[in-house]
Amino acid sequence: MDKKSFYKDSSFNMQILMGVIATAMIAVSIYLTNHYFQVKFPTSITEASGICNINSFFNCDTTTNSPLSNIAGVPISLFGILMGVFIFAGFLFKNEETEKTNHLILLVNAIGCFVLFLYSLIALGGLCPMCTIYYILSWLAAFLFFKFSSHKGIDPKTIGIYAVVALISSGLLYKNVSDKESYNSKIADSLLKQYWGLPNLGNPAEDSKFRIVSASENFSDAPLQITFFSDFQCPACKALSNNTHQIINKYKGKINIQYMFYPLDHNCNPSMQRPLHTLACQGAYLASCLPTKFAKVHDDIFNNQESLTLDWLQSYAKKEGVLECMQSAETKKSVQDIIAASSPFNIRSTPTMLVNGVKIEGVLPLSQLYIILDDILKKSGK
Repeated sequence: MDKKSFYKDSSFNMQILMGVIATAMIAVSIYLTNHYFQVKFPTSITEASGICNINSFFNCDTTTNSPLSNIAGVPISLFGILMGVFIFAGFLFKNEETEKTNHLILLVNAIGCFVLFLYSLIALGGLCPMCTIYYILSWLAAFLFFKFSSHKGIDPKTIGIYAVVALISSGLLYKNVSDKESYNSKIADSLLKQYWGLPNLGNPAEDSKFRIVSASENFSDAPLQITFFSDFQCPACKALSNNTHQIINKYKGKINIQYMFYPLDHNCNPSMQRPLHTLACQGAYLASCLPTKFAKVHDDIFNNQESLTLDWLQSYAKKEGVLECMQSAETKKSVQDIIAASSPFNIRSTPTMLVNGVKIEGVLPLSQLYIILDDILKKSGK
């Protein structure tokens, strides 16, 4: 029986489909590689993309921070790029040696994707959306070869060329990783010297009821303790909020983050002498009425910051059954009490953070915040 060749005998439509699959594999893998560097070596508080972070279950950052995201620091998404390139190599050469090698590595790739899929579901408790797209593309490519190609095996020359390409690509990417790690180490000493030289102001006298994440019931029991003084209409506060999930994923089980309302709004903040963020107090009233759902309410308000209206806030409160609470004098007083509790820390702008008692005004690039948090953990032995 004559052997079937995908590259020579399959229909034009099937070959177009395989070309689209290979292109998509490369595109998704390039995105994942870029995302890896954004998470591991961020340079801006707004750099990391949210396209891949849909919610706590469909979240690329959880996967990126896992041990299987890289081999010796080289993101495994590189091999997804190479897989797509090798598929295209088959169209270029159209010989049995390339086809049978591609058939086998597509099968290995499909099995590897299945293992990673199970690892994400079972060990990580979630899925990376872009990774899942790559898994589906890989399984489809393997199925098409299984259906339309009889060539299976390893051609030593072809696999040797593939190995050289993979080694060179990995080496170049490893050099990039090493350069970024070197840069981080250069700034680490001066950054840590500055941090540890600042006065430790301690935490607010009372723990906030409004937690973004809790590793322990008592706020000061976690090795990492961050207090945000924030305003729901402050653009920089939104940027910090967008990256809070990355911080939580990286230090899961070791960090407490609590929120202190500090609206830059003269309607509830006596330190404000003129109108600025005129819905910030209303946002604080809404969030203060839902302490057990605070993390979600916090995200929802920030996600709608640019189009925020009083109608939106009141509709949200009505849906949650807290409209009366939001409009009550007691709620306004409770928010004002939280603002007053900020006075020992001389809050002059938002966002301001207390990182284990040390005040940091404005925002730090995540790479620099990670250096500080890692050193705190190292010194605590945890």
